[in-house]
Amino acid sequence: MCEIRGSVGENRERLLSFIEQQEIELVFTDNIAPALGASYGGRIAILPGQPEAEEFSTLVHELAHEMLQHSKRRTTTTKVVRETEAEAIAFVIVKAVGLEAGTALADYIHLYHGNASLLAESLEVIQQTSAVILAALNPPLMGETEEPAASEVANELAEVA
Repeated sequence: MCEIRGSVGENRERLLSFIEQQEIELVFTDNIAPALGASYGGRIAILPGQPEAEEFSTLVHELAHEMLQHSKRRTTTTKVVRETEAEAIAFVIVKAVGLEAGTALADYIHLYHGNASLLAESLEVIQQTSAVILAALNPPLMGETEEPAASEVANELAEVA
């Protein structure tokens, strides 16, 4: 069931370009089913045939894993933390580009037992990584006033968690 809706417009191509600039290989394969996406450290696999908005969210989630995987924090965090952070970053980006997420992203966070407390502890990482992705998506278009403030993101994430 796809709960992420809306048009990603040029953001898909910008995201794909950013992934390429990061020298991350992107493949579309059925071999990862039932997962929608997977991150392998320098390689992202996406399940083909997803609706546009769902695919975009999956790409952002897996890109977040790639971006966070290279940090020193990786060895000191749990799968719960990593999945919660990646999905929270997807949430921020999906909202910023105007997609409707329903409860899909919150449901995913709950699946991995993430919660508001964990989100609050990870807010700085979520905000920094989201800012890099947003800058890649909309460098000439998005002004600072359009980016969600940290307190807005924290409040909205806490509400869904």
